[in-house]
Amino acid sequence: MTLDSTVVVCAHNEEFYIEACLRSILAQGLPPSRIMLVADRCSDGTEDLARNILPAETSTIVKKHRSQWKNSISENLELARRMSIGDGFVVVDADMVLPADFLERLLPQLREYASVSALARTDPTQGILNGLVSAWERTYLLAPLGAQPRGGCRVVSLKVLNEIGGFHDVTAWDTHLDMRLREAGYRIKIDRGVAVLHRRRMTIRRSITYQIQAGRARRELGISLGLTLIHSIGRLRPFVLYGYLKKDSGAPLGHQVEVEIPG
Repeated sequence: MTLDSTVVVCAHNEEFYIEACLRSILAQGLPPSRIMLVADRCSDGTEDLARNILPAETSTIVKKHRSQWKNSISENLELARRMSIGDGFVVVDADMVLPADFLERLLPQLREYASVSALARTDPTQGILNGLVSAWERTYLLAPLGAQPRGGCRVVSLKVLNEIGGFHDVTAWDTHLDMRLREAGYRIKIDRGVAVLHRRRMTIRRSITYQIQAGRARRELGISLGLTLIHSIGRLRPFVLYGYLKKDSGAPLGHQVEVEIPG
């Protein structure tokens, strides 16, 4: 096995975060074979910033104008998977900054694990709510079973990913993927010695939205109402229960994709 990889960043109007994210990828001690940005219906400066930063010889920008799947992030990742090369499929959220040894430390572990995630830490300098969320994240030490791998800071074996059929149209693509990997007999891991910085500035509205999405995901994954109620109360996340009980809206229609090389 080599250490070739494709790093995928999915972005929807991320001009405030995308530069720091992409520069942290370019600063890796072990450079990726390809960097792919999936620009999902961007109407801000995200694409222009990416073109100015990414080297043409090793980068691709996938421009998606419409969505066919109900869960757009899952669709973005599936589009990227079909164009990826190397042994590692690396997912990085557009609002995250990687340490320089992220790929160097995680990719070799694909010899033993099908998926390896770093520890995502909320940047407490981005506002009062960020500081509260950062402090709340420490409660995982008291409830280790509640800490699950984050989707946006992981490496996955591309061979295994192709073998199990890629990504599905689900709310929590990361948890769904981990469940399928385990069912197929593969091992996954959180490497708590590698931490990435989640820089997004939190708001009350965004926090509620995250909780509602988590509730939807728990229902899709078949987690019982009783366990969801316990989670919602015990983890101080009341809107998780609301999301679990809330009905879904219909799926969007059609999609259009363009692929371009920066330069």
